Parts: sequence; C-alpha cells; structure tokens
Amino acid sequence: VQSGMQQQIQEHFQTTNFIATLGVGLYNFGSIFGPLIGGPLSELYGRRPVYVGASVGFVFFSLAAALSPTMISLLSCRALAGLIGSAVFALYGGTLADMFSPDERGPLVALFTVVLQGAPTIGPVPSSLLGNIVHWRWLMGGIAAWAAIITIVVICLPETEVNAIRRRIAQEQGLGLPISPAQPSGILGKALSTPITMLRREPIVTWTSLYHAFIYGLLFLLLEAYPHVYKSYYSMSRQQASLVFIAPWLGNLLGVLIYFCILKPQYDAHQHAILVQSGGKRNIPPEGRLPGVSLSSLFTPIGMLWFALSARPDVYWLVPVLSGVPVGMGMTLLQLSLLNYYIDLYPTQSASVIAANCAVRNVVSTIFPSLGIPLYTHFGIRDASLLLACISCIGFPTALILLLYGKKLRAASRWAKQDVNDVCDSVPCFGAIAPLMSQFPQPTYGGTDSSN
Repeated sequence: VQSGMQQQIQEHFQTTNFIATLGVGLYNFGSIFGPLIGGPLSELYGRRPVYVGASVGFVFFSLAAALSPTMISLLSCRALAGLIGSAVFALYGGTLADMFSPDERGPLVALFTVVLQGAPTIGPVPSSLLGNIVHWRWLMGGIAAWAAIITIVVICLPETEVNAIRRRIAQEQGLGLPISPAQPSGILGKALSTPITMLRREPIVTWTSLYHAFIYGLLFLLLEAYPHVYKSYYSMSRQQASLVFIAPWLGNLLGVLIYFCILKPQYDAHQHAILVQSGGKRNIPPEGRLPGVSLSSLFTPIGMLWFALSARPDVYWLVPVLSGVPVGMGMTLLQLSLLNYYIDLYPTQSASVIAANCAVRNVVSTIFPSLGIPLYTHFGIRDASLLLACISCIGFPTALILLLYGKKLRAASRWAKQDVNDVCDSVPCFGAIAPLMSQFPQPTYGGTDSSN
C-alpha cells in the first residue's frame, strides 16, 4: 500500500526517491525475522498467543507510522510493523494442518494464497488513486484501523495446536505441565533455531525457498519497475500506471482456477488410484503436489518474455499490460503447490519450514524494490525483462529433480522421514504432470511402509 503514498511521503519529508522506497523494503526486512520467531513459538506455546501478540503489535506500530514526525521514525515503525506483524505468516500452514485433512486444506490454502499474492498486486491501485486526494497519514491510519478490527476477531479465536491444548487441560486438572520449569529456555532456543537448521540441512527446503524467493521478489521489483516503464514509454502518471497491477491480480485468480479445475482433480484421481491399488494402506507421496511448480515455472518466464518483447512505444499499451496475467498465474500456482508440498512433507514442522521459506522470501523482497528502477535503467526494458525471464526458468528443472529424487531426499531427511507416514515411489507423480509434457507413463505404486 505504501507504494501508492510514496510520492506524497517523499515530498512531505523532502527526501529522495530511494529513501522513500525504503518504506516498502524495510517492512519486508522486518518480515525476515518475524516468521523465524513466530513459527517456532507457535509450536512451543500454541498458535493463539502468537496471533494475538502479532496483531496487537502490528496495530500499534502502524498507528505510530501514521503519526511519525520524521522519516527515520516512519521507517523504523514500518520495519517494526513488518517484524511483529509477519510472525503470523508462518502459522497458517500449521493451523490448517491442526484443523483439516489434506483434501480439506486445498481450498483454504488457495484462499490464503489469493490474499497473500493479491495484496501486493492490487494494493497499489487504490492507494495510488487515493494518494492524490487523501493525506498519507490518513491512509496509514486506515491500515491501523482495519488491523484493529481484525485484532478483535483474532482475540476471539480458540487455540488449535494440540500440544498447547493438552498443556492447558493438564493445568486445569492439576496434572502439571509436560515441560518442567528448568527446560523451557533450552527448548525455546532449540525451537527458534529450527527454521535456520532446516534451511541449512534440508536441500528441498533450501532450493525451493530460494526459487520461491526470487519469484516473490519479482513481484516487488515490478511494483517499482512498472510505473517507471509506463511513464517512460506511454507517458502515464504513477496513478495510471498503478492500474496495470490489475493484470497480475487477474492472473492470481486464474491460477487458482487452474489449480482447482485441473491440478486438484488430477491429484484426487491419483490419490484414489493409489488407495484402491494398495487397499487403503498408502497415500500419494508429497511429490504429487509438484506439477503446479512445473506449470508455474512456464507461466512466469512466458509473462516476462512477453513483457520484454512488447513494452515498446510503437506497441499499444494494453499488450504489455496483459503480460502480467501469466506472471500472476505463475506466482499463485507456485505458492499453492509449494505450501501444500511443505505441509504434506513436514506436517509436524510445517510452521518452521514455512517460517524458513518466508525469511528467505522477505530477504529478497527487501532488496528487489530498490533494484527495479536501476535494473531497468541500466539494462533497458527488454534486456532486464529477458534476464528476469531466464532466471525464472530455474523452477522447471527444480520440479523435475524433486519428482525424480524426492523419495531419496526424504529418506535422508531427519524430519521428513519421521513425519511422512507413507513413503512411496516418486514415479507415480509423473502421472499428474505427464499430460502437461505430452507423455503419460504407466504408474507403478510401491514404496516402503513407515513401520519398516
């Protein structure tokens, strides 16, 4: 939302464009650490305390940002709002795993993805339009007011984490806590280090998080690059240029439709076939979630290539604008597929895994907004977009490697091996992606029982 107020803030504090863009970057910088703290704390003390604490803290620092007398205080409050508010980003996977089965989780993860991906894309549209008629302090205050309403709802939510519920029941019955008073500090330290440990020792988490971070950061880079491009080539104002973000937002919605109309039915049919053939003893492996990653790694490069070749003064402005649709589709499909993959692969550690993923994403999204205009100015619109398109192609071989060697990687994993109840061969997963690659191999359902 702040990208729409950027010009007002720059003029109000008499600062440079680079300093003004730091409001977005520092918010994302704070978001690096929030999930790393919130995820492990939720697994140790329960989800509800983290939800409530993060919501209250976000309201406080958002209001403080609206009242900031200096640019330094504004940037500090934005960073702290990102730090505290982002603690909940790592919780939704664990919360859904607490409450719903894998089949029931799909629509809810999709809903969260639309909100998560849609907020940065659609947010600049109303904020840029209002930026001309409403003072930036009122816009910031509106964020705090809306967050306060959400906080009231959050306070009314019950606890969902099973261990936290057991501890509460034990206290009520006078049975004592499962954790002795001498242990919490050591357990807390270990819990807080879990996301970093998994990021270092789990190749699946490391590589998928790096790729996801680039795609997520690309969105924030385009927040600054789009207005620059459309102002340079089509003489649009920043407010007019902000409307082009409707295209990636429409892509988000189309990505959800593809997921539910194509990928999920294939996943369900594949799951049913495995259950029938194994007599109900085996489930589809986590790699069954990866076809969406393969698709996303095609859509995003296509969108950036489209933008590179069509963003020219002699091409009607709507043509490059529509390139944002496949970019948005790719981002949403990647988010949906990876989150479901993480939850299936690490059900008891999903909050820590998602926290690690969020941290890497937010490192990149902190840097990318400030790189957008320099990148497009130095390389030119075509070459900069081609460079981004080439890097985004990395996702396709990543998905293929996980499909081919996912079972071996899981077998070598300390967390996945103890969490996944049924590890079957990754060969069947090609059944879901084969139609997309014009070949459908005959599936064979095997694997080892977790009890062996």
